[in-house]
Amino acid sequence: MDGGQLPETRVPISIDSDWLRNAVADLFARNRVTRRERSGRELAYHAPSLGPFPGRYPHQWFWDSCAHAIALCHIDISLARQEVLSLLAAQDEQGFIPHLVFNPARMRPLDQLVARLHPFPTHSPYLQPPALAQAVHAAQAKQPSREFLASVLPGLKAYYRYLSRTRDRAGDGLLEIVHSFESGKDRSREYDEVYGRRLGLGIRAAPMWVLVARQRSLGWDMERIFRSNIFRVKDLLFNCVYARNLSVLAQLCRDAGEDAEREEFAVQAVRTEAAILGRMYHPENGLFYSLDARRDADRPIKVSTVSTFLPLLLDSITREQVERLIEQHLASEAEYWLDYPVPSEPLDSPEAGWSRTGLWRGLQTWVFLNWFIFQGLLKQAQRFEAQRPRYRDLARQLTERTYEMVRMSGFREYYHSVTGKGDRALNFGMSALVLDMVNGLGQGG
Repeated sequence: MDGGQLPETRVPISIDSDWLRNAVADLFARNRVTRRERSGRELAYHAPSLGPFPGRYPHQWFWDSCAHAIALCHIDISLARQEVLSLLAAQDEQGFIPHLVFNPARMRPLDQLVARLHPFPTHSPYLQPPALAQAVHAAQAKQPSREFLASVLPGLKAYYRYLSRTRDRAGDGLLEIVHSFESGKDRSREYDEVYGRRLGLGIRAAPMWVLVARQRSLGWDMERIFRSNIFRVKDLLFNCVYARNLSVLAQLCRDAGEDAEREEFAVQAVRTEAAILGRMYHPENGLFYSLDARRDADRPIKVSTVSTFLPLLLDSITREQVERLIEQHLASEAEYWLDYPVPSEPLDSPEAGWSRTGLWRGLQTWVFLNWFIFQGLLKQAQRFEAQRPRYRDLARQLTERTYEMVRMSGFREYYHSVTGKGDRALNFGMSALVLDMVNGLGQGG
Protein backbone atom coordinates (compact mmCIF):
# COMPACT_ATOMS: atom_id res chain seq x y z
CA MET A 1 0.00 0.00 0.00
CA ASP A 2 1.59 3.31 -1.11
CA GLY A 3 0.46 6.55 0.54
CA GLY A 4 -3.08 7.81 0.73
CA GLN A 5 -5.55 6.96 3.43
CA LEU A 6 -5.84 3.44 4.72
CA PRO A 7 -9.20 1.95 3.84
CA GLU A 8 -11.39 1.53 6.91
CA THR A 9 -12.17 -2.17 7.20
CA ARG A 10 -14.51 -1.47 10.12
CA VAL A 11 -16.48 1.35 11.61
CA PRO A 12 -14.33 3.26 14.11
CA ILE A 13 -15.18 1.93 17.54
CA SER A 14 -16.21 3.88 20.57
CA ILE A 15 -13.73 3.56 23.42
CA ASP A 16 -15.30 3.38 26.87
CA SER A 17 -12.58 5.12 28.88
CA ASP A 18 -14.36 4.60 32.20
CA TRP A 19 -14.65 0.86 31.61
CA LEU A 20 -11.00 0.66 30.62
CA ARG A 21 -9.75 2.60 33.61
CA ASN A 22 -11.81 0.46 36.01
CA ALA A 23 -10.61 -2.72 34.31
CA VAL A 24 -6.97 -1.66 34.64
CA ALA A 25 -7.47 -0.72 38.29
CA ASP A 26 -8.98 -4.16 38.95
CA LEU A 27 -6.13 -5.85 37.05
CA PHE A 28 -3.47 -4.24 39.19
CA ALA A 29 -5.41 -4.89 42.38
CA ARG A 30 -5.34 -8.59 41.46
CA ASN A 31 -1.63 -8.57 40.61
CA ARG A 32 -0.34 -6.57 43.58
CA VAL A 33 2.24 -8.39 45.66
CA THR A 34 4.89 -7.48 48.21
CA ARG A 35 8.46 -8.64 48.60
CA ARG A 36 10.28 -8.54 51.91
CA GLU A 37 13.97 -7.74 51.66
CA ARG A 38 16.63 -9.14 53.98
CA SER A 39 16.71 -5.77 55.71
CA GLY A 40 13.05 -6.29 56.62
CA ARG A 41 11.81 -3.58 54.26
CA GLU A 42 8.65 -4.49 52.40
CA LEU A 43 8.34 -3.47 48.75
CA ALA A 44 5.15 -3.29 46.71
CA TYR A 45 5.06 -4.06 42.99
CA HIS A 46 2.85 -5.87 40.50
CA ALA A 47 3.54 -9.33 39.11
CA PRO A 48 2.99 -9.76 35.36
CA SER A 49 0.11 -12.15 36.00
CA LEU A 50 -1.45 -14.00 38.94
CA GLY A 51 -3.99 -16.04 37.06
CA PRO A 52 -5.50 -18.45 36.52
CA PHE A 53 -3.62 -20.14 39.36
CA PRO A 54 -2.74 -18.18 42.52
CA GLY A 55 0.93 -17.32 42.73
CA ARG A 56 1.70 -18.28 39.13
CA TYR A 57 4.01 -15.29 38.49
CA PRO A 58 4.81 -13.79 41.89
CA HIS A 59 8.19 -12.41 40.86
CA GLN A 60 9.19 -9.04 39.42
CA TRP A 61 10.28 -8.65 35.81
CA PHE A 62 12.10 -5.52 34.73
CA TRP A 63 10.39 -4.32 31.57
CA ASP A 64 7.01 -5.58 32.77
CA SER A 65 7.38 -3.30 35.79
CA CYS A 66 8.35 -0.39 33.54
CA ALA A 67 5.11 -0.97 31.62
CA HIS A 68 3.14 -1.33 34.86
CA ALA A 69 4.48 1.97 36.21
CA ILE A 70 3.47 3.82 33.03
CA ALA A 71 -0.07 2.41 33.11
CA LEU A 72 -0.38 2.95 36.87
CA CYS A 73 0.18 6.69 36.38
CA HIS A 74 -3.44 6.80 35.25
CA ILE A 75 -4.68 4.83 38.27
CA ASP A 76 -2.59 5.66 41.34
CA ILE A 77 0.56 7.75 41.08
CA SER A 78 1.85 6.45 44.41
CA LEU A 79 1.71 2.87 43.13
CA ALA A 80 3.49 3.93 39.93
CA ARG A 81 6.31 5.42 41.99
CA GLN A 82 6.49 2.33 44.21
CA GLU A 83 6.89 0.16 41.10
CA VAL A 84 9.93 2.20 40.07
CA LEU A 85 11.38 2.23 43.58
CA SER A 86 11.03 -1.54 43.88
CA LEU A 87 13.15 -2.01 40.75
CA LEU A 88 15.79 0.38 42.00
CA ALA A 89 15.86 -1.52 45.30
CA ALA A 90 17.28 -4.49 43.37
CA GLN A 91 20.15 -2.42 41.92
CA ASP A 92 23.68 -3.44 42.86
CA GLU A 93 26.67 -1.20 43.56
CA GLN A 94 27.73 -1.33 39.89
CA GLY A 95 24.38 0.03 38.70
CA PHE A 96 23.07 -3.28 37.35
CA ILE A 97 19.33 -4.01 37.68
CA PRO A 98 18.31 -7.62 36.87
CA HIS A 99 15.60 -8.66 34.47
CA LEU A 100 14.07 -10.95 37.13
CA VAL A 101 13.89 -10.44 40.90
CA PHE A 102 12.63 -13.43 42.86
CA ASN A 103 10.04 -13.12 45.60
CA PRO A 104 11.60 -15.40 48.27
CA ALA A 105 8.31 -16.04 50.04
CA ARG A 106 6.63 -17.28 46.85
CA MET A 107 9.23 -19.65 45.41
CA ARG A 108 7.93 -22.82 43.79
CA PRO A 109 10.00 -25.87 42.80
CA LEU A 110 10.48 -24.62 39.23
CA ASP A 111 11.53 -21.20 40.51
CA GLN A 112 14.04 -22.82 42.83
CA LEU A 113 15.48 -24.83 39.93
CA VAL A 114 15.83 -21.70 37.79
CA ALA A 115 17.41 -19.82 40.69
CA ARG A 116 20.02 -22.57 41.11
CA LEU A 117 21.10 -22.05 37.48
CA HIS A 118 21.87 -18.41 38.23
CA PRO A 119 24.87 -17.10 40.18
CA PHE A 120 22.66 -15.13 42.57
CA PRO A 121 19.96 -16.61 44.82
CA THR A 122 17.74 -13.53 44.63
CA HIS A 123 17.80 -12.50 40.97
CA SER A 124 18.90 -13.29 37.43
CA PRO A 125 22.20 -12.17 35.87
CA TYR A 126 20.50 -10.73 32.76
CA LEU A 127 19.17 -7.37 31.63
CA GLN A 128 15.98 -6.38 29.80
CA PRO A 129 15.12 -3.46 27.48
CA PRO A 130 16.02 -0.35 29.51
CA ALA A 131 12.69 1.50 29.63
CA LEU A 132 13.06 2.70 33.23
CA ALA A 133 13.67 6.37 32.40
CA GLN A 134 10.38 6.42 30.47
CA ALA A 135 8.59 5.02 33.50
CA VAL A 136 10.02 7.76 35.72
CA HIS A 137 9.19 10.41 33.12
CA ALA A 138 5.58 9.19 32.93
CA ALA A 139 5.22 9.57 36.70
CA GLN A 140 6.79 13.03 36.61
CA ALA A 141 4.59 14.15 33.72
CA LYS A 142 1.47 13.01 35.55
CA GLN A 143 2.38 14.61 38.88
CA PRO A 144 5.77 16.34 39.17
CA SER A 145 7.62 15.68 42.42
CA ARG A 146 11.09 17.06 43.14
CA GLU A 147 11.38 14.63 46.04
CA PHE A 148 10.60 11.58 43.90
CA LEU A 149 12.92 12.72 41.11
CA ALA A 150 15.74 13.35 43.57
CA SER A 151 15.24 9.90 45.10
CA VAL A 152 15.43 8.00 41.78
CA LEU A 153 17.83 10.04 39.66
CA PRO A 154 21.09 8.72 41.21
CA GLY A 155 20.02 5.14 40.57
CA LEU A 156 18.83 5.95 37.04
CA LYS A 157 22.12 7.58 36.12
CA ALA A 158 24.09 4.68 37.59
CA TYR A 159 21.98 2.18 35.60
CA TYR A 160 22.44 3.82 32.20
CA ARG A 161 26.14 4.38 32.87
CA TYR A 162 26.43 0.69 33.75
CA LEU A 163 24.87 -0.21 30.38
CA SER A 164 27.27 2.02 28.49
CA ARG A 165 30.29 0.84 30.47
CA THR A 166 29.67 -2.91 30.24
CA ARG A 167 27.71 -3.51 27.04
CA ASP A 168 29.10 -1.03 24.50
CA ARG A 169 31.88 -3.46 23.66
CA ALA A 170 32.97 -1.83 20.40
CA GLY A 171 32.64 1.75 21.63
CA ASP A 172 30.23 2.54 18.80
CA GLY A 173 27.21 3.43 20.96
CA LEU A 174 25.43 0.11 20.33
CA LEU A 175 24.90 -2.23 23.28
CA GLU A 176 25.24 -6.00 23.06
CA ILE A 177 22.98 -8.59 24.63
CA VAL A 178 24.26 -12.05 25.58
CA HIS A 179 20.94 -13.91 25.65
CA SER A 180 17.59 -13.52 23.93
CA PHE A 181 16.04 -13.15 27.40
CA GLU A 182 17.68 -9.72 27.44
CA SER A 183 15.76 -8.47 24.41
CA GLY A 184 12.42 -9.35 26.01
CA LYS A 185 11.58 -11.27 22.79
CA ASP A 186 12.72 -14.69 24.00
CA ARG A 187 12.09 -16.90 20.97
CA SER A 188 11.92 -14.38 18.16
CA ARG A 189 12.91 -15.87 14.81
CA GLU A 190 15.69 -13.31 14.41
CA TYR A 191 17.73 -15.27 16.97
CA ASP A 192 17.42 -18.69 15.29
CA GLU A 193 20.66 -18.39 13.36
CA VAL A 194 22.59 -17.13 16.40
CA TYR A 195 21.37 -20.06 18.47
CA GLY A 196 22.24 -22.36 15.59
CA ARG A 197 19.66 -24.46 13.84
CA ARG A 198 22.51 -26.62 12.61
CA LEU A 199 22.72 -27.91 16.18
CA GLY A 200 19.17 -29.19 15.93
CA LEU A 201 17.98 -26.85 18.66
CA GLY A 202 14.96 -25.60 16.76
CA ILE A 203 12.76 -22.83 18.12
CA ARG A 204 11.58 -24.23 21.45
CA ALA A 205 12.86 -23.34 24.88
CA ALA A 206 15.81 -25.75 24.73
CA PRO A 207 18.39 -23.44 23.11
CA MET A 208 17.72 -20.69 25.62
CA TRP A 209 18.34 -22.97 28.60
CA VAL A 210 21.33 -24.60 26.91
CA LEU A 211 22.80 -21.11 26.63
CA VAL A 212 22.09 -20.40 30.32
CA ALA A 213 23.93 -23.61 31.24
CA ARG A 214 26.90 -22.77 29.02
CA GLN A 215 27.19 -19.29 30.49
CA ARG A 216 26.96 -20.77 33.96
CA SER A 217 29.88 -23.05 33.07
CA LEU A 218 31.88 -19.89 32.33
CA GLY A 219 31.32 -18.77 35.91
CA TRP A 220 29.00 -15.96 34.82
CA ASP A 221 32.12 -13.96 34.03
CA MET A 222 31.00 -11.37 31.46
CA GLU A 223 34.46 -11.06 29.88
CA ARG A 224 34.59 -14.81 29.34
CA ILE A 225 31.01 -14.83 28.07
CA PHE A 226 31.79 -12.17 25.47
CA ARG A 227 35.03 -13.86 24.44
CA SER A 228 33.20 -17.17 23.99
CA ASN A 229 31.16 -15.63 21.15
CA ILE A 230 28.29 -18.02 21.84
CA PHE A 231 25.60 -15.34 21.71
CA ARG A 232 26.38 -11.68 21.04
CA VAL A 233 23.74 -9.49 19.38
CA LYS A 234 23.45 -5.75 18.93
CA ASP A 235 19.71 -5.95 19.26
CA LEU A 236 17.57 -3.41 17.42
CA LEU A 237 14.76 -3.28 19.98
CA PHE A 238 17.14 -3.06 22.95
CA ASN A 239 19.18 -0.28 21.38
CA CYS A 240 16.20 1.79 20.24
CA VAL A 241 14.74 1.64 23.75
CA TYR A 242 18.18 2.54 25.11
CA ALA A 243 18.53 5.56 22.81
CA ARG A 244 15.04 6.80 23.58
CA ASN A 245 15.59 6.46 27.31
CA LEU A 246 18.92 8.27 27.18
CA SER A 247 17.05 11.23 25.67
CA VAL A 248 14.40 10.99 28.38
CA LEU A 249 17.06 10.75 31.09
CA ALA A 250 18.67 13.91 29.70
CA GLN A 251 15.29 15.66 30.10
CA LEU A 252 14.99 14.43 33.68
CA CYS A 253 18.49 15.73 34.47
CA ARG A 254 17.51 19.09 32.97
CA ASP A 255 14.39 19.17 35.16
CA ALA A 256 16.60 18.52 38.18
CA GLY A 257 18.97 21.34 37.20
CA GLU A 258 21.84 18.95 36.45
CA ASP A 259 23.15 20.50 33.25
CA ALA A 260 26.39 18.53 33.01
CA GLU A 261 24.57 15.22 33.32
CA ARG A 262 21.91 16.40 30.86
CA GLU A 263 24.65 17.01 28.30
CA GLU A 264 26.29 13.65 29.03
CA PHE A 265 23.17 11.60 28.33
CA ALA A 266 22.00 13.76 25.43
CA VAL A 267 25.34 13.23 23.67
CA GLN A 268 25.11 9.48 24.28
CA ALA A 269 21.60 9.43 22.84
CA VAL A 270 22.71 11.20 19.66
CA ARG A 271 25.63 8.78 19.28
CA THR A 272 23.48 5.68 19.69
CA GLU A 273 20.80 7.02 17.34
CA ALA A 274 23.43 7.72 14.67
CA ALA A 275 24.74 4.15 14.98
CA ILE A 276 21.24 2.65 14.70
CA LEU A 277 20.24 4.78 11.73
CA GLY A 278 23.54 4.37 9.93
CA ARG A 279 24.43 0.75 10.62
CA MET A 280 21.14 -1.08 11.16
CA TYR A 281 19.22 0.43 8.23
CA HIS A 282 19.06 -1.25 4.82
CA PRO A 283 18.01 1.13 2.06
CA GLU A 284 17.36 -1.67 -0.42
CA ASN A 285 14.14 -2.57 1.44
CA GLY A 286 13.68 0.20 4.02
CA LEU A 287 13.97 -2.17 7.00
CA PHE A 288 16.12 -2.11 10.13
CA TYR A 289 17.83 -5.24 11.44
CA SER A 290 19.69 -6.41 14.53
CA LEU A 291 23.39 -7.23 14.15
CA ASP A 292 25.09 -10.53 14.90
CA ALA A 293 28.10 -9.25 16.85
CA ARG A 294 29.88 -12.56 17.36
CA ARG A 295 33.61 -12.19 16.66
CA ASP A 296 32.89 -8.47 16.16
CA ALA A 297 31.44 -9.19 12.70
CA ASP A 298 28.30 -7.02 13.08
CA ARG A 299 26.55 -9.00 10.37
CA PRO A 300 22.92 -7.96 9.71
CA ILE A 301 20.36 -10.53 10.83
CA LYS A 302 18.07 -10.10 7.86
CA VAL A 303 14.82 -11.23 9.44
CA SER A 304 11.89 -8.82 9.42
CA THR A 305 10.16 -8.58 12.80
CA VAL A 306 8.07 -6.02 14.66
CA SER A 307 11.33 -4.62 16.05
CA THR A 308 11.94 -2.91 12.71
CA PHE A 309 9.49 -0.16 13.73
CA LEU A 310 11.27 0.80 16.96
CA PRO A 311 13.45 3.42 15.18
CA LEU A 312 10.25 5.49 14.92
CA LEU A 313 11.03 6.41 18.55
CA LEU A 314 14.21 8.22 17.51
CA ASP A 315 14.60 11.98 17.22
CA SER A 316 16.90 11.95 14.21
CA ILE A 317 15.39 9.30 11.94
CA THR A 318 15.05 10.82 8.47
CA ARG A 319 11.80 11.58 6.73
CA GLU A 320 12.60 9.04 4.01
CA GLN A 321 13.30 6.31 6.56
CA VAL A 322 10.03 7.07 8.37
CA GLU A 323 7.97 7.08 5.19
CA ARG A 324 9.43 3.82 3.95
CA LEU A 325 8.93 2.08 7.30
CA ILE A 326 5.33 3.21 7.54
CA GLU A 327 4.11 3.14 3.95
CA GLN A 328 5.94 0.08 2.66
CA HIS A 329 5.78 -2.09 5.77
CA LEU A 330 3.68 -0.98 8.76
CA ALA A 331 0.70 0.14 6.68
CA SER A 332 0.94 -2.81 4.31
CA GLU A 333 -1.93 -5.30 4.62
CA ALA A 334 0.40 -7.86 3.01
CA GLU A 335 2.88 -7.46 5.87
CA TYR A 336 2.01 -5.86 9.22
CA TRP A 337 -1.30 -4.01 9.01
CA LEU A 338 -3.60 -6.94 9.76
CA ASP A 339 -7.00 -6.77 11.44
CA TYR A 340 -5.30 -6.52 14.83
CA PRO A 341 -1.82 -5.13 14.27
CA VAL A 342 1.10 -5.29 14.84
CA PRO A 343 2.17 -8.95 14.52
CA SER A 344 5.55 -10.23 15.66
CA GLU A 345 6.33 -11.20 12.07
CA PRO A 346 4.89 -10.00 8.75
CA LEU A 347 2.12 -11.92 7.08
CA ASP A 348 4.45 -12.74 4.17
CA SER A 349 7.09 -14.26 6.46
CA PRO A 350 8.11 -17.75 5.34
CA GLU A 351 7.11 -19.06 8.77
CA ALA A 352 4.16 -16.77 9.49
CA GLY A 353 1.27 -18.43 11.24
CA TRP A 354 -0.20 -18.87 14.68
CA SER A 355 2.28 -20.10 17.25
CA ARG A 356 1.25 -20.92 20.81
CA THR A 357 4.60 -22.33 21.84
CA GLY A 358 7.11 -19.98 20.24
CA LEU A 359 6.81 -16.62 21.99
CA TRP A 360 7.26 -13.60 19.70
CA ARG A 361 6.79 -15.69 16.57
CA GLY A 362 4.18 -15.56 13.86
CA LEU A 363 0.90 -13.70 14.15
CA GLN A 364 1.18 -12.66 17.78
CA THR A 365 0.34 -9.06 18.69
CA TRP A 366 1.90 -7.76 21.91
CA VAL A 367 0.55 -4.59 23.51
CA PHE A 368 3.94 -3.32 24.73
CA LEU A 369 5.26 -3.23 21.15
CA ASN A 370 2.04 -1.56 20.00
CA TRP A 371 2.65 1.07 22.68
CA PHE A 372 6.18 1.73 21.43
CA ILE A 373 4.94 2.00 17.83
CA PHE A 374 2.10 4.29 18.95
CA GLN A 375 4.65 6.53 20.66
CA GLY A 376 6.77 6.52 17.50
CA LEU A 377 3.83 7.45 15.26
CA LEU A 378 2.96 10.42 17.46
CA LYS A 379 6.60 11.54 17.57
CA GLN A 380 6.92 11.48 13.80
CA ALA A 381 3.54 13.21 13.42
CA GLN A 382 4.99 16.06 15.46
CA ARG A 383 8.20 16.17 13.40
CA PHE A 384 6.68 16.06 9.92
CA GLU A 385 3.72 18.39 9.47
CA ALA A 386 2.72 17.16 6.02
CA GLN A 387 2.30 13.60 7.28
CA ARG A 388 0.72 14.59 10.60
CA PRO A 389 -2.91 13.66 9.76
CA ARG A 390 -1.79 10.34 8.29
CA TYR A 391 0.40 9.28 11.21
CA ARG A 392 -2.13 10.41 13.80
CA ASP A 393 -4.81 8.42 12.00
CA LEU A 394 -2.61 5.32 12.09
CA ALA A 395 -2.02 5.92 15.81
CA ARG A 396 -5.78 6.21 16.32
CA GLN A 397 -6.49 2.98 14.43
CA LEU A 398 -3.75 1.14 16.30
CA THR A 399 -5.18 2.32 19.62
CA GLU A 400 -8.74 1.36 18.72
CA ARG A 401 -7.76 -2.10 17.57
CA THR A 402 -5.61 -2.66 20.64
CA TYR A 403 -8.52 -1.60 22.84
CA GLU A 404 -10.84 -3.92 20.90
CA MET A 405 -8.58 -6.93 21.60
CA VAL A 406 -8.54 -6.13 25.30
CA ARG A 407 -12.30 -5.58 25.39
CA MET A 408 -12.89 -8.93 23.70
CA SER A 409 -10.39 -11.12 25.58
CA GLY A 410 -9.24 -9.19 28.62
CA PHE A 411 -5.62 -8.45 29.49
CA ARG A 412 -3.80 -11.35 27.85
CA GLU A 413 -0.13 -12.03 27.19
CA TYR A 414 -0.59 -11.60 23.44
CA TYR A 415 -3.35 -11.67 20.84
CA HIS A 416 -3.97 -13.26 17.45
CA SER A 417 -3.21 -10.66 14.81
CA VAL A 418 -6.13 -11.77 12.60
CA THR A 419 -8.88 -12.74 15.05
CA GLY A 420 -7.91 -10.55 17.99
CA LYS A 421 -8.34 -13.48 20.38
CA GLY A 422 -6.09 -13.39 23.46
CA ASP A 423 -3.85 -16.26 24.52
CA ARG A 424 -1.46 -17.51 27.23
CA ALA A 425 -1.34 -15.66 30.56
CA LEU A 426 -4.45 -14.04 32.01
CA ASN A 427 -4.46 -10.71 33.85
CA PHE A 428 -1.26 -9.75 32.05
CA GLY A 429 -0.05 -6.38 33.30
CA MET A 430 1.86 -5.22 30.20
CA SER A 431 -1.37 -5.12 28.23
CA ALA A 432 -2.67 -2.38 30.55
CA LEU A 433 -0.55 0.00 28.44
CA VAL A 434 -3.60 0.32 26.21
CA LEU A 435 -4.84 2.79 28.84
CA ASP A 436 -1.83 5.02 28.23
CA MET A 437 -2.44 4.78 24.48
CA VAL A 438 -6.06 5.86 24.91
CA ASN A 439 -5.04 8.77 27.12
CA GLY A 440 -2.27 9.78 24.72
CA LEU A 441 -4.71 9.75 21.83
CA GLY A 442 -7.18 11.86 23.79
CA GLN A 443 -4.48 14.46 24.38
CA GLY A 444 -3.91 14.72 20.65
CA GLY A 445 -0.35 13.35 20.77
